[in-house]
This record gives sequence, C-alpha cells and structure tokens, in this order.
Amino acid sequence: MILSTIPDEEDCISLLQKYDTPDHIIMHSRKVWEVGKLIGNKVRRHCEIDMDLLRASCLLHDIGKYPSIVEGKKFHDIVGEQILVNEGLSMVGNIIVQHVVLRSDINVRVAEEHVLFYSDKRVVHDNVVSLDDRFVYLIDTYGRNAEAIKRLLEMKQETKRVEEAIFAYVDFSPEEIISLI
Repeated sequence: MILSTIPDEEDCISLLQKYDTPDHIIMHSRKVWEVGKLIGNKVRRHCEIDMDLLRASCLLHDIGKYPSIVEGKKFHDIVGEQILVNEGLSMVGNIIVQHVVLRSDINVRVAEEHVLFYSDKRVVHDNVVSLDDRFVYLIDTYGRNAEAIKRLLEMKQETKRVEEAIFAYVDFSPEEIISLI
C-alpha cells in the first residue's frame, strides 16, 4: 500500500496491521493520538499544526517497534521512518523519527513532532500518566546501565522543555491531561 497523501485513521491502522503491530502497541498509539489531539487542538490556535499529519504521526509512531524486535535491530524510530518512506509517507516518517530524539528546535516553533514527542511521553501502554511516572517506567524497562539511565534522564529534561513550550499555548495544566482524556 503506497499512499501519496496523509493516511486517515483507518489507513494508519491497516499499515500497523500490515507490519504485524501487536494490539497493545496499537492501543498505545491510539492513546498517544488522544493526548496529541487534545494538545494539538489548543496549540494550533497559536502555531501552525497540521492535525491530519499529527494524527497519522501519533498513530504510526511505533510502526517500527515490532519489526525492530523481530529483526533484532535497535532504534525503532529509524526503522519506522524507513517503513513510512518506503510506503510513500516521508512527511509522516520525518515526524515519527523524532519521537525518541528530537531533531528540530522547540525554540523556533511548536510543531507536530513536538506534540508527538510530548504525547508519547505521557502514555504508558494505554494509560495517560504523569511525566514522572512515565520516566520511572522507562528507567525500570530500559535503564539497564548507567549510560542508559543518564540518557533517559536527559530525555526527561528535554521533555520538560518541550512541555514548557507547548503549555505556553494551552489553557490547562500538564497535570490536567489525565482527567481530560
């Protein structure tokens, strides 16, 4: 399935299924989209946010996770980008590759990749959680050595910078997301 436009929700789910994405990852991605939609709808009143691109990016951000596990590869974000480029979705690939490590500057403008990056950091499995709880989970799951823990703590600081930039445009607090979803 080569798509020339931004895929709708049905096409996103079909793509995830094409790449054997387990249901729990699809459920996680749907919840990331719920958070992203909530935030994106507020931010777009002040910054240019393409909600269709945000939707596709939230739903497809982990498309590379299962293939990475099966093939024994690291960097599911990069694998996901490659999958989406091969599917003719390079615009979405350019966003999802940044859900682990941001490549764009939050100080220039809040963009789709920032909303995705932040929304993903607020969801464990299919539950909306605080940043602190998400990073406890990440450290427990991926913090196998001092270097990994250091990188995760740096990611947490980056996430707090992104949160600050996003919530300059949002009329509710980060803590309220849990009750708004």
